[in-house]
Amino acid sequence: MVGSIGIALSGLTAQMRRLDASASNVANVRSTGAVPTSDGSTGGKPAAYQPLAVAQTDANPGTRASFTPITPAYLQEYAPDDSAANAAGMVAAPNVDLATERVNQIAASRAYGANVAVVRTQDEMLTSLLDSKA
Repeated sequence: MVGSIGIALSGLTAQMRRLDASASNVANVRSTGAVPTSDGSTGGKPAAYQPLAVAQTDANPGTRASFTPITPAYLQEYAPDDSAANAAGMVAAPNVDLATERVNQIAASRAYGANVAVVRTQDEMLTSLLDSKA
C-alpha cells in the first residue's frame, strides 16, 4: 500500500515539472534573439529563448520527468526594428505554440489532481486500517 504513495508523489513531481516548463515557455514567448548563422554563432547578440518540454520515463516504481529542449528551438520572424534583427530584418522567435501550452497546463493540472486523489485515498485507507486495529 505504501508503494502507491511513492508512485503518486513521483507523478506529482512530474506534473510540477511539466507545468514549470509550460509556464516558462509562455513567459518567454516574445523573447526574441538573433538568428544563428550557419556556424551557430549569433554575432554577439543574445540568442532566442530555448523552449522546453518534459519527457517522462518509467522509474520503477513511479515516473521520472526531465526537461528536454523543443526542436526546432526557433522560427524566423520579420521584425526589422528589433535590436537582434539581421540585415534582412529577421529575428529568431521561440518555437512556442500558446494553444499547445494551454493544453499542456490543463493536462498537468488534471494529472496533478489525480495523483493528489491517490495520496488522499491512501491516507484514508491507512487511517481506516489503524482505526479497525484499535
